[in-house]
Amino acid sequence: MNLVKEELNRIHSIMGINPIIKEDEQPSKEEIMSRISMELEQNNLMSNKIKGILDKILEQGENKIVDYNLLDRGLKKILKLKGNQKKNVESFFQKLLKSLEKREKVTYDIEEPGFDDYSLEPVEPSVVSKKVYKKELFGLQVELLKLQEWLQKTNKTLIIVFEGRDSAGKGSTIKKFVENLNLKIGYKIIALGIPTLEERKNWWDRYRNQIEKGKINLFDRSWYNRGLIEPVAGYGTPEEYKDFMNNVATFENDLVKDGDYLFKLWFSIDKETQAKRFKARQESPLKKWKYSESDAKMQDLWDKFTRYKDKLFDETSTLNNPWVVLDAIDKRVSGLNAIRYVLKNIPYDDKNEAFLDVEYPEALTVLKPEQN
Repeated sequence: MNLVKEELNRIHSIMGINPIIKEDEQPSKEEIMSRISMELEQNNLMSNKIKGILDKILEQGENKIVDYNLLDRGLKKILKLKGNQKKNVESFFQKLLKSLEKREKVTYDIEEPGFDDYSLEPVEPSVVSKKVYKKELFGLQVELLKLQEWLQKTNKTLIIVFEGRDSAGKGSTIKKFVENLNLKIGYKIIALGIPTLEERKNWWDRYRNQIEKGKINLFDRSWYNRGLIEPVAGYGTPEEYKDFMNNVATFENDLVKDGDYLFKLWFSIDKETQAKRFKARQESPLKKWKYSESDAKMQDLWDKFTRYKDKLFDETSTLNNPWVVLDAIDKRVSGLNAIRYVLKNIPYDDKNEAFLDVEYPEALTVLKPEQN
């Protein structure tokens, strides 16, 4: 890992960018696990069972993929859930330990780190090596083809909502979903622009009319613009926001009343990661079109965005249509988690569980009411 850090910093030096990884900013795995143990002790959640699991995770980390910073962030999300905290924590660590049995050891290829797809952007560090990542993604994309054929055969519809902060990796994950799908069967990526006055009055139809039956429909931002982006940026009215919050659950239940499928994926990053990605966009000849004045405003509006996001989670994460929060600081992990979660929760034919059982549960939190 140290060689990877040095190479990434060398590439950034050549490009005139500040190093993204500094040695003194990276605590050891022992330090992180000690911090986790202390936090559990302070919350009266430490038990012999959990201590035993933590010891096993450290032991497994010698030969398996473990991102201890990611583990720490995942635990913090679990501690925010309502309900039986001890049960939530035990379940979190048990799922993680079980998932480690399926993971391959992290090994970096000779091409990594480097430049992906001639984007002239340094590859972001990942706990998953390129070799392991491509192997997992290949298997999952084969499963997506099976799902696509099953949807066509059964005339069932899949709707996936991709939401999150700007630069959280929504677009790149959508690309992972569709890049090897069957074009003859088809799929639909829905990324709508600024609504017209008529569309503002008929908010639900604006999105409902875009959905194609029997296909995979991927919303790159969605009807949730009215519950988040608009009030944060000051585009909408209080009446529009209130109407949205009062009726979104009914709208979503109606979408799946015939046995169709809806998944609401939230890609979560921190403010520092967003700032780095914004800078990379500005400096990339192929990505600078993605950067706009509204992106810069999102850094200034970070705290306001957080308040609306938390309220959105509390009031729109329902038993039937919960929010799935994906830690997206590591794009490879969030991309694999997103595809795998969707596949695991649809009963399509001829599933290959070998590719679905490899999970990164420390980077995924389902906000179901009964868990909160």
